[in-house]
Order: sequence, then C-alpha cells, then structure tokens
Amino acid sequence: MFIFLVRHAQPLWREEAKDPNNPELTELGIEQGKITGNYINLLKSMDITFDTIWHSELTRSRQTAELISKELDNNIRMSEHSWLNEVKLLDFKGMKEYAERSEKSDFNAVELDKWYEGFESMENFVDHANNLTPHFYQSLEDFGVKKSYQQTRNGDEKVWEITTDKNLLIVGHGGTNSVMLSELLSFDFKPWNVVRLGIDHASIAMLVGVSVGKEHIFRLQKLNDTHLLSPEKITR
Repeated sequence: MFIFLVRHAQPLWREEAKDPNNPELTELGIEQGKITGNYINLLKSMDITFDTIWHSELTRSRQTAELISKELDNNIRMSEHSWLNEVKLLDFKGMKEYAERSEKSDFNAVELDKWYEGFESMENFVDHANNLTPHFYQSLEDFGVKKSYQQTRNGDEKVWEITTDKNLLIVGHGGTNSVMLSELLSFDFKPWNVVRLGIDHASIAMLVGVSVGKEHIFRLQKLNDTHLLSPEKITR
C-alpha cells in the first residue's frame, strides 16, 4: 500500500484577501499542480494508482487536488476533511508575517523554544497537531489502516494493521503534512518539523507499507519530490 502526501501548490498571499487563511493558487501554482498530477498519473505504468484523494477545506488544497485529479486517467473520489486544514492565521497581520517568513526562510532564525510558545497572530503548532492527530488516525482506520503496537525488548512500538489494497493520496499543507509524516514514520513530533522536513509546494512524500510480522510499518521512499519541476518553478 502506498500513501502519497502532497503539499498544495503555490498560493497567492494578498493583504486585500477576504480571508487570510484561504488564498487561491497563483498561475505558477496551477502549473505546479498539473505537473504533479501528470507525474502521479505516469506511475500507473508501475501499477501505482489512486481512486481517493483527501484534501482540506481550504481553497489551495482543494484546487491542487482538483488539478491532480484532472490529470489522472481513472475516476477518483474527492474527500474533504476539516482536520486537514493548516495552522490558522488569526488575522491579516498573521498572514503578512507568515508570507514574509516563508519567503525569506526567517523561521530558521527562531529559537526552538519559541515554536512551543507559538507565533503572534498564528495558531499554536502544538495545539494544531493535537487536534489533527486523533482525526487522522480515525480517518486512516476507516480507510483500512489501523494503528497498533508490537511488543519489543525496548517497549511497545507503533505498527499498522493494513486491511485495504487501495492506495491513498492526501493533498495537505506544510504543517499538516509534517504532522502526518511524524505519525506514519513514528518519529517524535516537534513544532519545528515543518522546517526540518522542508516541504516545497506541490511536492510529494511517498510512503509504502512494509511487512513486519503480521503488521506493517511505513517506509519513506521519497521526500519533497519535485523532480519534474524545473528549478525556477520550485517554491516554498
């Protein structure tokens, strides 16, 4: 079983927008989404296909999912999940701060403890992760991927009971995808994982289920895959 985590394509951050949390895609973002969708469609030659896309309520995630779905040869079901929404910007000041920090990589200059406290005019990263995680587990279980544990000499280790033969495509956000990667790969969540993982717009994280006894773990095949985008079209 494959799980692909795709970050939405490039959004248009504008101070005059009606909702600071919900920008649409730029022209470049639309192109990025199409290219990513075309690449995913090519994987059918390796028998990797998808018939379900999860996306958030936010326009940039939904638009990217729609662009990808139009590139696929097979019919695909779109499924919207509010728990996939990105860390909230509380006002337009938060939007401006986020856009400026994202473009200039200023997040890298912030001391780690600040990430626990959170940033002014933005939802706390820890609170966001704590809200997302139980809904993610439940949605996975409904899909046929249930969290379980195996006992080892070092204590209980997280594994997965996979009862589906379907693959899953998720179009999320930098923050949400970093949380889901932490959970699927069983490494500790840190509020700065979004910086540590470095997830570009329209990039793909590819995970595959690997048997460990009667259960499975997920192996990271690719992270931040943007190889079909030319360098000038790669954005974060």
